[in-house]
Parts: sequence; C-alpha cells; structure tokens
Amino acid sequence: MFPGDIKNAFRWFCQWVFHASARGPGKKLLLVDEVWQRQTNMDIPRELALCVQTGREENLELVCATQLPHKVNASITGQATELVCFRLCEPLALNRVKELGGDPAVVSDLPLGQWVSYNRLSGGKLTGGVF
Repeated sequence: MFPGDIKNAFRWFCQWVFHASARGPGKKLLLVDEVWQRQTNMDIPRELALCVQTGREENLELVCATQLPHKVNASITGQATELVCFRLCEPLALNRVKELGGDPAVVSDLPLGQWVSYNRLSGGKLTGGVF
C-alpha cells in the first residue's frame, strides 16, 4: 500500500489500530520502537496523537522504546505513567530521564541487561534484569 513511504504507512497504521481497538474487548498495546523517528519535538502525527491522547477510551495503550528519550515529543511523555530505563550515558538523555522522574545516576550506572522502572503516578521503583 505504501512502498517506500514509511511516514504515511505509519500514519495509516496508527489510524487503523485506533479504530480496530474499538472492535474488541480488553487491553490493546501499540508498540512503537524508536518513536522519535515518527515525530519531532514540535510535531506529532495526528493519528499517533489520537492513539496517545484518546486511546484509553478504547483500552489502547502506547508502549514506546527509544535510546534518545530527549527527542520524544512532550505530548507522548506527558501521558506516560511508567518509565523503564536500561543504561543510558548520553547527557541529554539522562537529563530527560530526570525530567520524567527518574534518577540519572542510577540509570547511567546500570549494568548491561539490567533495568529500573519508575511509576510516574505513585513514585514507585522496580529493578530487574533480562540477563
């Protein structure tokens, strides 16, 4: 449908996910890897904004992954209830972690494969590892 046109393919997919989530019960997740590539600090595609800002009405939640959290639009981070971090070392990324309620010193000292999670609503913290 969109050969070579990733921007419009992503917009179409977000729109489809939003409407499809209304057709079934239960929680649905939209995972966007390296979300910063799909938006800018100043602009977010309307279709992604629909999923982020009104998706909860249809039990749709956004899960984002990025190594560059400082490039993620505030309309996305403002809706975030959880911040899960693996080790980050870049100063701009660590500053954004701090702005979102995380501890940059903890995040920068994480061993490979270990993570820390901050609940932005309760202030709770969990740690763990994948290896």
